[in-house]
Amino acid sequence: MTVGTTELTNMINPQVMADMISAQLPNALRFAPLANVDSTLVGRPGDTITAPRFNYIGDAKDVAEGAPIDLELLTTASEQFSIKKAGKGVEITDESILSGYGDPKSEAQKQILMSIANKVDNDALVALATTPLAHATAAGGSLNIATVDTAQQIFGDEELGEMVLIAHPKDAAILREDAAGQWARATELGDTIIKTGTFGEVLGAQVVRSNKLAVGTAYLVKQGALGLYMKRAVDLETDRDIVTKTTVLTADQHYGVHLADDSKAVKITITPAV
Repeated sequence: MTVGTTELTNMINPQVMADMISAQLPNALRFAPLANVDSTLVGRPGDTITAPRFNYIGDAKDVAEGAPIDLELLTTASEQFSIKKAGKGVEITDESILSGYGDPKSEAQKQILMSIANKVDNDALVALATTPLAHATAAGGSLNIATVDTAQQIFGDEELGEMVLIAHPKDAAILREDAAGQWARATELGDTIIKTGTFGEVLGAQVVRSNKLAVGTAYLVKQGALGLYMKRAVDLETDRDIVTKTTVLTADQHYGVHLADDSKAVKITITPAV
């Protein structure tokens, strides 16, 4: 009886792998909960999006006794941006899967997923950087409770609602130390780590640590601040090189991300000491 040769292509089903990556992608996006995800573009022609949004009415001003309060016209604007394609690929030899370390097929799937998710998150942070709402500390300031409180006041809401504070791990550590100093172990920022494995929250803001941010820059973000438009689910394809006996896997995601609501994101800048 002839024994057939097991090749890598027999062990990879591109459609199954693509479906798995597409299903896992929303959970892999750290900033997806801050965005309104729109999939209505799937299957539609065109690569340019015109997205409407409300313009910010501006900061409040001091009003003297008996003086009229300035009235602002609530206006809308639209922003055009293009769908982009993010892609990544790997090449795997037959030897690596037949006798190599670990499970290259699963590792390739995991790393392609991570690669695309990181790219979408990077673009989300670029979009957040365009927010007009900003708070800069005095020289020598830090990301402490007072800084977060001042930044939250820029929203101008009596009920702040759910929000996320994205900060570099070093700044988040300073915030945790300040919270512990003021409220000891009773603080949510101290106990939530033990309970859920997350970094916790302070003043109602869930703290997310990200090395994608520079030290001294943080963002307070409400859900809906970002808009994430998915044009097509992750497309994964394979190609066989019969000369080198390798299999190439490539995957791409077509999407667009932008700042959808100016009033739902505040950039915090820690001003260094002079």
